[in-house]
Formats: sequence, structure tokens, C-alpha cells
Amino acid sequence: MGGSRYLGAHLVGSLLRHGHVERVLAIDSVKPSPQHRRRMRDAEFVRLDPQSPRLQGILREAEIDTVVHAGLHHTDFAPGGRAAVKEANIMGSMHVIAACGRASTVQRFVLISSTTVYGSSGVDPAMFTEDMAARRQPSGGIPLDHLSVEGYVRGMSRKRPDIDVTILRMPAILGLPEPTVFGELLAPSIAPVLAGYDPRIQLLHPQDALDALVRATTGAPPGTYNVAGEGVLTLSQAIRRAGHVPLPVLAPTFKLASRLLSSEGLRDIGSSQLQYLRFGRVVDTTRMRTEFGFTPQYNTEEALHAYLVDSGTEPLVTRKTLERTTARVAKLLPAPLAEMLQESMDRTVAELEARSAMAERAEEATT
Repeated sequence: MGGSRYLGAHLVGSLLRHGHVERVLAIDSVKPSPQHRRRMRDAEFVRLDPQSPRLQGILREAEIDTVVHAGLHHTDFAPGGRAAVKEANIMGSMHVIAACGRASTVQRFVLISSTTVYGSSGVDPAMFTEDMAARRQPSGGIPLDHLSVEGYVRGMSRKRPDIDVTILRMPAILGLPEPTVFGELLAPSIAPVLAGYDPRIQLLHPQDALDALVRATTGAPPGTYNVAGEGVLTLSQAIRRAGHVPLPVLAPTFKLASRLLSSEGLRDIGSSQLQYLRFGRVVDTTRMRTEFGFTPQYNTEEALHAYLVDSGTEPLVTRKTLERTTARVAKLLPAPLAEMLQESMDRTVAELEARSAMAERAEEATT
């Protein structure tokens, strides 16, 4: 399910190269792009709404033994906004899970969930393990969607204990066609951040997400696993490493600042996403390494660097560019905000110059 999306299409192509996989059937409600269709190679594709009653028959007739649900939305930025996303996440998933539960051939079910199920609050632990729950239960939005879908999957598992269930909880994956809140904040030269907060961020490289998904699909031990790169960055660090300037703004003015400074996506940011921009979220990945048997190739910092290079965000902007952009925006701001922007710009330049000097020393040491 979700075969037309990046991870779904790439998974299909990877499974077709796997020696023990006999047949791969990709299902989605929309046609894959030409690029994703090429990734899927010669796989069969069925265009089908997940809520269609035909789904159970297709699973049975094709004798499908493993189902991967890669169709969850991870932000509300999709066409149709929150209402359409909720409909797809909740109703679509309920029908998929029910069909799998009734199909006697299904032996394994894999769900791509997210670390948003842990929520974000000021009373969170330093790291969430898989056995922990959100300290403050999500009241809506994507976190509640994913938490609900995980509950439906566990309900199916109780009724069908013969089905091995694997749930992969992933953080933001930069570089996918589906935008993320974090990725949207890395785009503008001056990025709004919530004053007084600097949330901790974990990332996962797309290749690592795909590799973990292949492992879950082809026989790794079932269970619930946090899958994330090692290490942590703060939001302000990431913005500065992109060569951009974080501008602290008060929560009531964040959406206004987003309209002025950021891309279209952040205009409709929800309350759960604002909580994430306050407190961030970090998960423990011990079980991923010791039980699931997987270690990502990229840590959080390397995943960020790869994204900045691949997306064209680099080369980093120069001091002159920063000063010119900062001066232009500062004219539009009240004096206190303009001063904060100038201080942030100075810190960004200092960090960039220090990193540049370190890179030059490292290059000299290798020559």
C-alpha cells in the first residue's frame, strides 16, 4: 500500500532484486510518476482506493503473504489539507488492516509509522524507548492519526496472532517528495523559530529508511522499533548549517512570520507541529541495533549534510548575501526583533566561518 510514493516505489524495486521474493504487487489510489514507475521495474501495479471492497479479494487471489503499509501521510501539507489527510490516514488504514486480517494468506504486516506518536512536551524524557508512551497524549493531528493506526494494527494482531507485525517509527526523512516541517524551515534564508525554544532534532536518511523497510519486509524479527540516525542537532544549528539565519518570533506571530518568510506549506502548520518546534523529540535506538539488527549508514548530521547538498541548498550563502538579506528584512521588523535578527546573523556567520576553517585544516592535514 502506498506503492506510488517514494519509499513504496523504491521498496518494490528493491524487493524484485531480492532472491527470495517471487512476486511483488504494488497498490495505490494514484498512478506512480514516470520516475517511480521506472523504480518499480516490471512489478505489477493495481490502482485501487484502499477503502475498496476489492482489496481483500486481490490479496487472496494473488496469495499475498506480506503486506507493507507505506501510505500514511506524515504532515498535513498534502492536497486537501487536514481533512483529506485524516480521511486517508484513518479510514484508508482501517480498511487495509481489516482486509489483511480477513485474508488467510497474509503472514506478515509492516507499518511505516513515525516518532510523532510520542508527542512533544516540556515533560518529555531525554529519549523515548519503544515501551514508553507520550507524556501528554496527542489531541489531534498527525500524532493521533499514527497512534490510532498503530492501535488498529495491534487489534488485528490480537485477532490474528499468526501474522507477524512490525511497526517502524521513523523521524523526519529529508529528501522525499512529501515535505516535512523541518525541511520547510531549512528552505528560506531567514527562517522563523519560536523564541525561547531550540528543539532537538533526529533525522533519517532516505536510503536508511529504505534499507530498514527492506529488512522488515524480508524476515527481520517482528516488533516495534524506533529507526533513526545516531546523534542530535538543535533546530537553530541545522538552520545555520544550511547557511541561513533563524529569526526568533513569539508563538502568536509564528504563522504570520511563516507567511512572510517561509514556503506555502508552513502556512497551515498545526498545533502538534508547533509543539514539535518548541520541544523537539529524541528516541532511543538500542532495540533497532540489538533486536532488529540494523544500523543506519548516516547519522543525523550526515543525513542533514546529504540533504543540503542534494537539494541544492549548498553552497552556503556568503557573509555578503546574509548581510544584504538581513538588512532588507530588518527594515520590516520592530527594533527589538531587528536586533535579535542581527545577533542571529552574526552567530550564523561565526559558525560558518569556523566550520570553513576546520574544513580547510582537515584538507591541509590530508595533503
